[in-house]
Amino acid sequence: MSVNPNPSPFAGLPENLIPNPPADMPEAPGASDAMESLSPFSKPQDVDSIIQNLTLDRPLTLYIPNREKYPNFQFRIINDTPQELADAHRKGWQPVDDPELVRLFQDKVSGIDKTGKITRPLLVARSKEIGAIIAKRQRQMLYDLYQGMDPAKKQFNSKYVNIKPTVSSGDTAGAFSFAKIKV
Repeated sequence: MSVNPNPSPFAGLPENLIPNPPADMPEAPGASDAMESLSPFSKPQDVDSIIQNLTLDRPLTLYIPNREKYPNFQFRIINDTPQELADAHRKGWQPVDDPELVRLFQDKVSGIDKTGKITRPLLVARSKEIGAIIAKRQRQMLYDLYQGMDPAKKQFNSKYVNIKPTVSSGDTAGAFSFAKIKV
């Protein structure tokens, strides 16, 4: 009995039919690995700084942290358009220059104007005293308007309506007559 010196199952086959895999098979890349190599940027993004500047940690878009440090001021956010800046200056608002507060809106975009130019939000502040005086004037103006619309203080002179001395609901009687309708 003869002993086969080559225990390979491919013994006796021609050389071109013997499988010849590479010594070390590379692993197939996963889907996430393949996608990481694709990037539209020449420099890698700093993901940590982008996440830090997201508004996810702020309860509201207009939220200003440490607002209690400024108890005598009112804050607003306006667009950086010349019209809004001029209107804000007329009403006593001034742009905030505290670096901590400016950084909140530094890289944000609030929209675009009619020409397609990007508008950015701008944080402005004014004293609460100014705000109280403006609110008081607006309340007085509304009060005056409502007083002018009060029917008890109006003189109604009409040849079509008979009015009693005190006007309340149901105190007027109409006396209209037309060619087709007589009331």
